[in-house]
Amino acid sequence: MVDIAVVGAGTMGAGIAESAASAGLEVVMADVAEEALERGRKAIEKNLDRRVNRGRIAEAEKGEILGRISASTSLEDCAGAPLVVEAVIEDLEVKKKVFTDLENVVGEDAVLATNTSSLSVASIAASARHPERVVGMHFFNPAPVMKLVEVVSGSFTDVSAVRRAEETAERLGKTPIRVSDTPGFIVNRVARPFYLEALRMAESGVEPARIDTAMRDAGFRMGPLQLADLIGMDVNLAVSESIFERYYYQPRFRPSVLQRSMVEAGLLGRKSGRGFYNYSAEGHGDAESSEEPSADISLRIISCIVNEAFFALSEGVATAEDIDKAMKLGANYPRGPFEWVEEIGASTILETLDSLRSTHGEAYLAAPSLRESAASA
Repeated sequence: MVDIAVVGAGTMGAGIAESAASAGLEVVMADVAEEALERGRKAIEKNLDRRVNRGRIAEAEKGEILGRISASTSLEDCAGAPLVVEAVIEDLEVKKKVFTDLENVVGEDAVLATNTSSLSVASIAASARHPERVVGMHFFNPAPVMKLVEVVSGSFTDVSAVRRAEETAERLGKTPIRVSDTPGFIVNRVARPFYLEALRMAESGVEPARIDTAMRDAGFRMGPLQLADLIGMDVNLAVSESIFERYYYQPRFRPSVLQRSMVEAGLLGRKSGRGFYNYSAEGHGDAESSEEPSADISLRIISCIVNEAFFALSEGVATAEDIDKAMKLGANYPRGPFEWVEEIGASTILETLDSLRSTHGEAYLAAPSLRESAASA
């Protein structure tokens, strides 16, 4: 019996399949290409070998996990699954085609979930015969490690599909958080200022290593420009451009001209050998600053993160508690945005934003609810 099917054997699809099999579920991993399935299976095996070497699982358990994953180039093998997670490329038409094909093979009660990180769940469900069973299940990379799953309700999603997605996430040992179907959901939206504000400072001449050092001193595991190098400058830019477009070009989401220039020059970060830092044989990816770190840098970036969280809260994207939880679980933030309000004070954050707005413009317009919070403090 199949407990869950995953369509797509890339990084995310293989990671979701591994998570499910590690939780004891019988999994079908489907992809149109046999080569993709082989790469996905090898990636899972490599990850499990790492866990064996670190003493986290026994060799026998590794074999059991792999034994619970079957691979197929036919969607027909997803037929018995009560829930199917689509994890193909971020292309709306491709995803729609996958869902149309799945509806021809799965049972009437099957829930169809999309792992999209940037597309509207409603738009993916629009061409489905039964859009009420289409739901978002946005896992984070690496899926076997990251605990958050954003569960997204589209315009037609039935509450029963949402509950099934939440129950499945919990079976996988994840923390599901309900999110409304808005661009970037919680994490990719609220995290934009972490990168964008750092990039604005770099554009103005602030040393990248100084920015990253300040943010690590504030409790972040990596600085924003270090992390952009790790993710890939092209990937980071694409997400920023998508959110900027889908929010009708709000100034606070404006992508970085510097980042666009770096992408055009092939300075993509670790994968190209150079980004903000040098990762070539001669370089060491050194992100240590020769200058003194500045608390003003971290206050500026954190204030922008908090501001975006207030905008998301006022739009009903999620509760303040869930936004805090999502940012800690999905982005590894040391605190949630509303926890920072308690620590720093709404008035200090508002003063920082108002000062920046007076010199740099409408990208720093404060959320009305943040202004109200400062007034009532």
